[in-house]
Amino acid sequence: MHPASPARAARLHIQRGENVEQNLQALKQAAVLYPLVAILFTLPYVAFNYRKYGSVFSLRILIVYSFALYMLCVYCLVILPLPTREAAKALSGHKAQLTPFNFVADIIKHSQVSLKDPLSFLTLINNPAFLGAAFNLLMTLPLGVYLRYYFRCGWLKTLLTGFGLSLFFELTQLTGLYFIYPGSYRLFDVDDLMINTLGTMVGFWLARPLTRWLPSRDRLDSISLERGRRVSLLRRMLAMAYDLAICGILAMILCQILRIGFRFWFVALLQCAGPILLRGQTVGCRLTRLRLQKKDGSRPEWYRYLIRYGSMALVMVYLPNWLLRLIGILKDQNHFSASTTVSLTAALIAGYMGCLLFEVIRVLMHRSLFYERLSGAYIVSTVRPTSQKE
Repeated sequence: MHPASPARAARLHIQRGENVEQNLQALKQAAVLYPLVAILFTLPYVAFNYRKYGSVFSLRILIVYSFALYMLCVYCLVILPLPTREAAKALSGHKAQLTPFNFVADIIKHSQVSLKDPLSFLTLINNPAFLGAAFNLLMTLPLGVYLRYYFRCGWLKTLLTGFGLSLFFELTQLTGLYFIYPGSYRLFDVDDLMINTLGTMVGFWLARPLTRWLPSRDRLDSISLERGRRVSLLRRMLAMAYDLAICGILAMILCQILRIGFRFWFVALLQCAGPILLRGQTVGCRLTRLRLQKKDGSRPEWYRYLIRYGSMALVMVYLPNWLLRLIGILKDQNHFSASTTVSLTAALIAGYMGCLLFEVIRVLMHRSLFYERLSGAYIVSTVRPTSQKE
């Protein structure tokens, strides 16, 4: 083939530079969006892990969150940059390139091969068509690694998943971002479909040597279940959050039916009803694989739940509130000056926070809390040792 003219070479150089800039902008946009996606993803993912394993393993978090970041980057690369308002108005119809292996002809067309110059064969690689094909292959290569290593997919499932994801991306482009635009602002290309699918399979084949230094998925599950036998602070807090949310909503409904103001002791009563009806578990406990039991392992009697949740509500809600009200009453009756009132209020808040910190430290040390010692109803994990798993 004849060498390209200087003008054509300059145009190819500019086009290549523009593509690199567009890809960088897409990745920057993914980096900006990722924190929001991570925040929305965290609570359900943590809840899922506690429900399945009884723990949250940091290495699993790293792997899953890296997969979420990867998928977000790929999606941004597919849809960005969006067309300008003027360009969008000019779009009409949908375009598609349906000739398989058309990229090979494009590579040859953009090359400058001369039989007299062996170095000219490097232009088969250093041209936009080849770089575009290589980029499409590399873009989905990590998907194959994730599918085989973490999701434990076989080759057929990996092939179908890679093809399905690539088809989704191509249809996204063909439909003008799901018909938001009147026409396609990027080309539907059957070559991209094939190369993306091939990239997924290359990742599948490379997964074993690339991840040989990482623990297997079975090992991750085993570690997670082993850790799930311990009751962590976060696990307690999540179970309590579930219970407070559910019982709080039911209490508000009950107060509306009775046409009275909100009563927090309704929440405490509903929390007591949970383990009575669910055989030693609240809804929050069941969702986080916990249960209440006595030191001998037997199920607590019903009155122990009243002591547990009653003392919790009394010490954590009612007693501080009563003391604050008492300080306010004494101030209104001129028994306390303004400075004395502020000092007593600050001391009360500091004491309350200190007691909470003390109990948190006890949880971190895997010690029982005050309402557990009072009631004799202790919270334990229902996760079985891995040796007892079927």
